[in-house]
Parts: sequence; structure tokens; C-alpha cells
Amino acid sequence: MSSWVPWTNRNSEVEQRIHEDLTDKAASRISFSLNQIASRGEIDDAYTEYRTETGKHVDYFETANSEPAKRSLDKFVSTEDLHDVLTLIEILVNELWEESTLSGENHSAEELLDFDRKLRRILVEEGILLRIRPTRDEVETFGEKLSRYREAKNSRSYSSRHRSQPRPEKPFNIHFETLADESVIESDQQLRALGKKGRWEEELSPYNEAWTQYQDEQFSYLIAEKLYNSLEAVLVKICVKERGWNNEGDGVSAYLNSIKDNGLFDPNEAMFAEWEQIINGLQIGVQRTGGDRKRHETFDQDYSILLLHQVGAFLTFVINRYEDQYPN
Repeated sequence: MSSWVPWTNRNSEVEQRIHEDLTDKAASRISFSLNQIASRGEIDDAYTEYRTETGKHVDYFETANSEPAKRSLDKFVSTEDLHDVLTLIEILVNELWEESTLSGENHSAEELLDFDRKLRRILVEEGILLRIRPTRDEVETFGEKLSRYREAKNSRSYSSRHRSQPRPEKPFNIHFETLADESVIESDQQLRALGKKGRWEEELSPYNEAWTQYQDEQFSYLIAEKLYNSLEAVLVKICVKERGWNNEGDGVSAYLNSIKDNGLFDPNEAMFAEWEQIINGLQIGVQRTGGDRKRHETFDQDYSILLLHQVGAFLTFVINRYEDQYPN
């Protein structure tokens, strides 16, 4: 009885941890962060440009005073269609970086960079499959130039004999990009549902830890390492512990050949070479990062998602095929 998992735990739907749309919590965090930095005038300018670009008018959006403007922004981000929300946010975020004749709308580089960091962090922590372009490094580079310009401007004596240097021009427009599609959500949901059954809970634990690393913004060798550990653990359980096809220590390549030889890829053996290539690439990546962790210490965010998706999809396929042929 110790390994028995009750019906409700086996069959209740797994809560999503990654999303195509903004969750209520993500929308609340984003609108709150925007309202912490944006002035009434900036919200008004952004909404005016939004109307110009989309031709849409929202009855409740009021910008004559500060508090109604902030409430309107909060309601818009929380309730409107995702495409409209992202459009308004993009316009407003870029507005924040513009020079203004009003001192209250000239944000310091430190304040702008802090907001940029928060916005990126919210998307990752809430599992929203969107990323912000340009990269953080590019934004920081411009932020440093802007900071130096403002320091020089504030220290310069403005007499007729002195001419101020031009403000550095922002070389980008901050915008959202889709990071991945719904297939990432589906594979993750399916694999987590399998893990709830108890039979694979231990083996899939490193996979879940890899997602934790991702949501902690740790785009590093640890994601690849934990995914590989989960992959190896599932194959060892099948090929060594339950079926006796291999000896422990034979290695992932040998385990893959065993599951192919024992029909788990039938009638889809054509896909075996593709999965083998993906897994070998993951194995090589783990070996390289493990041997030179400073050099390979970070991955791109989209590469981290790619690894999570590929391994999740493969494990879902293998476990489902194995359970079909060898029910517990």
C-alpha cells in the first residue's frame, strides 16, 4: 500500500506552470510595476498613441487625473485582450525611456533599468511564454550612456558659451516576442500528470527541478544537467530495474537502443534517429558545461525552453509507450 496513490491525486488536473496568456497574478504584478513608475501624462500619451495605432477606444479609460489614469491602466492590463494589453504596454514602456520637458517624466537610468529587470523577471517567474527584446545587455548599455549624459548635463554650466551634448538616441524599441507555442504547455502538463501517478515521481523530480531553475531565472548548465538526470533515471528504471534489458552503467545510448529493440518506438521507428540526436546533443552539452562551467555558465532563455520542451516531450512519449506495453 505504501506506493498507492489515491484517485484524486492520480486524476485531478495538473495546474499549469507555463502560459501563453497573462495570468491574473502576472497582469496584476505588471500593472502595479507600471503604475509605480509611469506618470499620468505618460499613461495619457501611451493611451492616445494606442488609439491612433489600433483605432480602438475604451470607455472606462480616464486620464484627466493621476489616480483615475492609474486605475484605468490597471483595469486595462487585467481585463483586455492580450494583443491589446501587450500593444499598450509596449507603447508605454518605450514612452518611459523618452526625454520629456517635464521633470517628473524624466526617469533616471537606474529607475528605468530596475523596471526593465522587474518586467523580465515577472514574465519568467509567472511562466509566461513571452520574452522582451532587445536583450537585457543592450538595454543596460544604453542605460549607461543615458546615465553619463544626464550626469554631464546636470554638472554643466549653461551659459551662452556652452552647448549641451545631444541626448543619446535610443537604438531600439522595446517589444515582446513569443518564446514558445502551446506544445510546450501540453508536453509539460502531460509529463507532470504522469509524475502524479507515483510510478515516475522520483525519476521526474530532476525535470521539475529544471523548471524551478528556469523560473528562478537560472538559465545555466544546471537546467541541462537536471534534464539529463531525469532522462537517465527514467531509462534506468525501464531498462535496468523493471525489464532487465541492461546493466546499470551501460549508458543512455545503450538504454535507447534497448527500448528501440524492444518495440517502444514501433510503429514510429523513423523518429528514433531524431530523438537519439537530440539526446546525444543534450549529453554532450552536459559534459561540456560540466567540464567548463565558467565558460558555459549561462544559456539563452529560448535555448533553456527548447531543452525543457524536447526532453519533456520525449519522456512523455517513452513513458506512455512503456505503460501501454507494460502496465504496472
